[in-house]
Amino acid sequence: MSSFYDKAVGGLPQGHSSYFESPHGRLDPSLFDGTRLRPEVRARLLAMLEDGLQSALNMQGMDSWLTAWLAGSGITYQWEGGEGDLDVLFGVDMPQFALANPQYQGISEAATADWVNTKLKEVVWPETSHTRFGQRTYEVTFFWNPGTDATITRIKPYAAYDLYHDTWTVRPPELPEDPAKLYPREWYEAADRDTRLAGQIARGAARHSSVLATVDPSSAPGRNASTALERVRAAAKELFDDIHLGRREAFGDQGHGYSDWHNFRWQHAKATGVVTALRALTEEARAADEARETELYGGPIEGPDKILMRDMLRYRPGQ
Repeated sequence: MSSFYDKAVGGLPQGHSSYFESPHGRLDPSLFDGTRLRPEVRARLLAMLEDGLQSALNMQGMDSWLTAWLAGSGITYQWEGGEGDLDVLFGVDMPQFALANPQYQGISEAATADWVNTKLKEVVWPETSHTRFGQRTYEVTFFWNPGTDATITRIKPYAAYDLYHDTWTVRPPELPEDPAKLYPREWYEAADRDTRLAGQIARGAARHSSVLATVDPSSAPGRNASTALERVRAAAKELFDDIHLGRREAFGDQGHGYSDWHNFRWQHAKATGVVTALRALTEEARAADEARETELYGGPIEGPDKILMRDMLRYRPGQ
C-alpha cells in the first residue's frame, strides 16, 4: 500500500492553510524589505514567467502585452507555516498579443488562456515548484486570468503586487489576532460535513486497496475490490471538483473574494487534509485511466479542446 493509504487508514492526512492563522507584524522577510518586494525576487519571478512563456509556447513581444501580479496569502501577514505558495497571475492585452503572436489571431482569449495555462502547468510548474528565496522554499505557479489585462481587482484578490510597476495594486488586509473568529459557526458546520465525507472516502479507498494487495486481482474478491475502489475514486473526484471549482465563485462577479464562503470552504478543506486526500485519489483515478488508455490505444486519449487547439496552431504563421 502507498504511504497515502497508510495515513488514510486512521483518517485524513495532515493539512495546512494560513487562512486561519494569526497574522504577523511584518511581511515575509525572504520576499519583502518592509512592504517593498525585494528587487532580486521581483526580477527572478518575471524572468521565470517570461522565459517560461518563450520556451513552452514560443511567445514574443511580451513587453507590449504582458502584465503580471504576485498574489495570494503568501504576500500577506499570514505567510508563515509550511512551504510557501506564490501565485503569479498575469493578464494580456489581446490586440497587442495577437500582433506579436499572429498564430493566435482569431482564437478567443478564454481558449488561448486555457491552452497556455495547460502548457505552463506541464512544462514550467515542475521547474518552479521548489524555488528558493532567502531562507524559505516556495511553490511558484503561473496562471493567465482572462480579462485582467489592465487590472486584477475584478477578481477580488486578497493581495496583489504589480511585478512590472513594482507597487501594490491591492495591499494585504489588517486582520485580528484570531482570524478564525471572522466566520460564522454555520460555515464551520457545513465545511465539517466535507471533512466527514472525505474521511469516509479515504477510509474506503484504504480498505479496498488493502484487499487488492492481498488477493489475486482477477479473482472475484479482487474484481469486487477493484470496482469498489473505482467508485470511491470517482466520489473523491466529484467532491474535490465541487470544492475546488466552486472556489471560482468567490472571485467571480458575484463573489466576495477571500472572505467568501466558497473560498472559506476551500481553505477549511486544505487545513483539515481534505484537499490532500481527495487530490491524491483524483490523481490515482487519472493515472489508472491513462494506464487503461495506453494499454488499449497506445497512449492517453487527449481531450477534444486540446487536439483542436494544437491542430489550429500547427498550420499558422509563427509556428
